[in-house]
Amino acid sequence: MSSAFHQQLVELDGISASRLTDVDALSALVVAAAGAIGISADTPPQVRRGHQGVAVGLLCREGHIVLHTMPEAGICLVDIVGRIEVPVTKGVEVIARRLGGQRRTRAGP
Repeated sequence: MSSAFHQQLVELDGISASRLTDVDALSALVVAAAGAIGISADTPPQVRRGHQGVAVGLLCREGHIVLHTMPEAGICLVDIVGRIEVPVTKGVEVIARRLGGQRRTRAGP
């Protein structure tokens, strides 16, 4: 059975803390990434502040885009899920370019 969705889960690092705490800019960023990959939002971006960072999520009919930030470490976790025809890697590229982050190499569990 073939998959109906694909996902990109990427950690970006080297990002300034001010970019990772600006909830208005992060909200605009998930909307821009959704537009770049051709998916439309069902609701405005949802923002939740935690004790170590911010989470911003955008739910769409064709998938979702979620950012989790760790400003003190300069890290942003990007999770994009889209139907098989949606170019999710393009969304990651938009986010990485606008945040100025580099993909982080992670060791296995």
